[in-house]
Formats: sequence, structure tokens, C-alpha cells
Amino acid sequence: MFATSVATPEHIAHAEKLGFQYAFVYDSPSIYADPWMALARAAERTSRIQLGVAVITPRLRHIVASACALATLNALAPGRALVVVGVGFTSQLLLGQKPARWGEVAAFVTALRSLLAGDEIILDDRVVGLFQSPPTGVSLPATMPVWVAANGPKGCATADTIGDVVLTSARAVKPVNGHWAVTLHGVVLDNDESPESDSVLASAGPAAAFALHRTSAEFADAISAQFPAERRHIETHRSHLIDLTPTDRQFVTPDHIRRSTITGTPEEVRARLDTLSAAGVETVLYQPAGDIPRRLESFARIASQ
Repeated sequence: MFATSVATPEHIAHAEKLGFQYAFVYDSPSIYADPWMALARAAERTSRIQLGVAVITPRLRHIVASACALATLNALAPGRALVVVGVGFTSQLLLGQKPARWGEVAAFVTALRSLLAGDEIILDDRVVGLFQSPPTGVSLPATMPVWVAANGPKGCATADTIGDVVLTSARAVKPVNGHWAVTLHGVVLDNDESPESDSVLASAGPAAAFALHRTSAEFADAISAQFPAERRHIETHRSHLIDLTPTDRQFVTPDHIRRSTITGTPEEVRARLDTLSAAGVETVLYQPAGDIPRRLESFARIASQ
């Protein structure tokens, strides 16, 4: 998984060479590069790896625009397109809006599948659909796997019903009956690399900061002390999963990185993957940061053991 940048297409090509099966990019227009442009360029550089956005939401873009983008990606990378749908987190919060409700997600997934199948749907009392003619190069149906991202009990129950795969954070007990994938963040330490090093801070720090954004009262107090209320939603999530803000750096310590990410020796990270496999996890999606090629290579080595 990648926090989308203009370098992401090359990183996806590198991931394919290393043997990764999937490449997902984040969609948060306030802080990342455009995901659809990145995937189009990645499609030209790859031939095997599956490509998708994680996540699209019912509220960020019109469903016809999202369906068209997915159908176009399927034309550029036949049989390799897929998508993750969710309620939205930072993409919504950075706009000062709340995440979608699970009922909206369920309706969105149903409608999205219909549009990609070439069917018409009723939206706001009007007939809509995808009507691309042959000169566009986009053809229907463009059916593809639709994953759903969820964590809480209600979300996982809904996702289990409507999604081909449920994408969730790592845990020891399987939260669904169907197919299950998890996200992982952190660093596989090189032999001579210290957990206190600047390279580890750059690579694991953004994910560790995300944990602060969700749960730390001290972090929230620091944001409140520095910024007026109308800016706090921006300053809290400004560099979500891609970089560290000055406020993040006050709280992201080596100990916090260890507690909130999978950062560890190759043996420690391999043991974590074995635990997830024993719990029924079928797919692990790893997000590198900092020196992305280096982190992809380190993770690929231990994942293939």
C-alpha cells in the first residue's frame, strides 16, 4: 500500500519485481497525489501486479466518476483492477466532514457493482450509468473484486456481507467469516540499523503518528493549544501516513514506534506474520514509507521465507 506520490508508479513497478501481488494507493486529495493518475502510470510500467485504490468512499467522489475511473483502469490493466470501499477517514476529516455510514457503504458497493457490470441504476430519481462507446477504449462489463475496509463489529459484519475480501487492521482473532486481509505498518530493521535512527523515524514514524491522531489525548491537547478550532482537523491529519509534522515529532519516540507499528528485527516481523497466518489472515498489505524501495526489499525478504 502506498501513500500516493508522483513517485508511486515507479515504486509499484519495483514492488512487482520483488514479487508483491497487490499495489493499492491511498485516496485523500487534500494531502496525496491523485490515485487514478498514479495507477494509470503504474499500469504502463507493470504486467502482473494487481492495481487498486484503498479506499474509495460514497461521499468523496460521485459514484459514476469512480466507476468510470475503475473501468478505465481495467482497460489499461485488463484483469488487474480492483478496489477497496470504506467509510473514509482522513479523506473526509480533512474536508471537515464525517465518515460515511455503513448503510451508505453497502448501497454504494451494490450500485458500483451494477455500474461496472454495465447496468443502469436509479440515482436521485434519475437513470444513470456508464455509456462509453467503442472509440473510448473502455468496455463493459468491467467486473472486478470489491474489497471493503472495516474495523469495528458493525463494519466488519457489513463488510463480510458485501465485500469479496474484508480489509482490516491486524488482530489475533478473525473478525469475519469470509476472506480476510490486514494492513501492516513499520520497518524490518537491517542488521546494523538502530530503532532510534533517523531512517527508522522516517519510515515508521508516520504510522506511529497515526496512532497518536486516533487515541492520544496529549496529542489532541497539543493541537488544540497551537491551532484555532477551524484548523484542527487539518493540522491533526496533515501528513497522515506519509510524513511527520513538527507536532508529531514531539510525541513519536522509539518506544512509541515499537508499540504502535510492526517495527522489529527480521525474526520479530516474521514471527508476527506467522501469528497472523495462524489466525486465518490470507493477505497482508504492507505500507512502506521513508526510503520506500529499501523498505519494500526488506519486507519482501522476510515475507517470502
